[in-house]
Amino acid sequence: MDSVVPKKTSQLLKKTGVVGGLTLVSRMLGFVRDAFIAWLLGVGPGSDAFFLAFRIPDLLRKFFSDGMLTLSFVPVFTTCLIEDGPKRAFAMARACFLSVSTAGVLLVVAGIVAAPMVVRVIAPGFSPDSYTYDLAVQLIRVMMPYIAIVALLAVSMGVLNAMGEFAAPGAGPIVFNLSIILSAFFLCSRFSSATLALALGVVLGGLFQFLLQVPFLLKKGFKFFERTAFHHPGMSETGRRLLPSLVGAAGFQINLFVATILASTLSSGSISFLYYAERLVQFPMALFAVSISTVLLPELSMEKVQGPAAVVSGVFARAVKAVCCVTLPAMFGLAALRVPVVSLLFERGAFDRLCVEETASALLFFILGLWAFSGNRIFVTLFHARSDVATPFWASVKGIGFNLLAGLLFGQVLGYRGIALSVSAAAALNFFFLVPGVWSSMDRLMKKNIGIWTCKSLFASVIMYGSVTYGVSFIPDGISKAALLVRVAGMLILGVVVYTGTFVLTFKKGLGQLAQELDNRAD
Repeated sequence: MDSVVPKKTSQLLKKTGVVGGLTLVSRMLGFVRDAFIAWLLGVGPGSDAFFLAFRIPDLLRKFFSDGMLTLSFVPVFTTCLIEDGPKRAFAMARACFLSVSTAGVLLVVAGIVAAPMVVRVIAPGFSPDSYTYDLAVQLIRVMMPYIAIVALLAVSMGVLNAMGEFAAPGAGPIVFNLSIILSAFFLCSRFSSATLALALGVVLGGLFQFLLQVPFLLKKGFKFFERTAFHHPGMSETGRRLLPSLVGAAGFQINLFVATILASTLSSGSISFLYYAERLVQFPMALFAVSISTVLLPELSMEKVQGPAAVVSGVFARAVKAVCCVTLPAMFGLAALRVPVVSLLFERGAFDRLCVEETASALLFFILGLWAFSGNRIFVTLFHARSDVATPFWASVKGIGFNLLAGLLFGQVLGYRGIALSVSAAAALNFFFLVPGVWSSMDRLMKKNIGIWTCKSLFASVIMYGSVTYGVSFIPDGISKAALLVRVAGMLILGVVVYTGTFVLTFKKGLGQLAQELDNRAD
């Protein structure tokens, strides 16, 4: 039985490498996109209006492109695929396509009509007579069709992930980011406002992202236009899981949405500072935690149907250790490099030095919760693979409630920094509510092993933080972007060397052992 674990874990790592590689490209393009937006809009009423309006499609995109909605779909589809065969499973998927497309069109129409009301609800700090308010209403109406498109995207990605195809879903965000960049570059001169060109790019990006999935679905044998019933038994189970799955998995994204609402009551630029900081903190999270959880869900769902519980726990425990050994050094490294990284990525055009300092300040408070953001993403995957949607749902609800109350309090004291702090604190609370359920699924040896690896990684990360912070103190202000890039790259190399060296020399065990344990440990 144990010999199955290394083979499964090796396959998991290979698939994670595919998703992680595509995610890396996507996130780098995302930074190019954000740098372009920062250059065009800077920080002010226009950028606040765009980022507020963008929060709605971006929240939905995170639900789908990061695999959150598929948490309710993939386990049900996988069970149907194994027990009833591809024909019945595809019938379920077609029924889902029909249902979500109908619901999506209705939501688009309702959203366009109710856009002024939506802005009043999500931006209570915007005056109805202000330019920012009017622009936000206009942008929401332009971006509303994305809702219908992304609903179709969710089902297509769920089908492909469940069938072991991760390349097309992973490449989708690349197409999305490219679309926004190219739209901003070629269409800005054709509109009265650059924000309108960006909004159109969001819709086009979603459309192209969905169209990318179609050839891969056809290759798997899926037929879009084969006659099917509007309802399928699997849809009932998916629907039953849908709301708890979304709330349970998307606590971080919902808290960011709440943070945007709260920031609208603060000074101009607060929404933009939080947006740019959040983008940076999500980079290490998406690169590994989201990538491995995307691959982990269908693997654990299949094991639940076909395999022993020991295999599930073994693969999951190794995934937790791998995430830990990447997330902790990323957290400390980003904290040490926050100012030069923000400057390197965004300081140009309308985004000046003051914007750099304010964004880096918000980033520090988000970084405090990075370990919890990543841990929650992995933990929730295990619960959903085991058909337990209640535990992550209630943990997330408590975290969201805490974030709302803490954000109101901290925001009055620390401004937008306090709102970022409340998001991090809420994630930590969510994490500790999930721990008992995860811990009970592991034996004593697994718990000890994870604890040891966490302590090792934490110690090495602290040493690395001190070294990089000292090195950053020698980076002068006002240097060219090329010179800053060289120095930041040097600090990254220093961080990797110090972290790995500390890990090896202090404990006589290096990161190579992690790979060995993940691939070769049979007993």
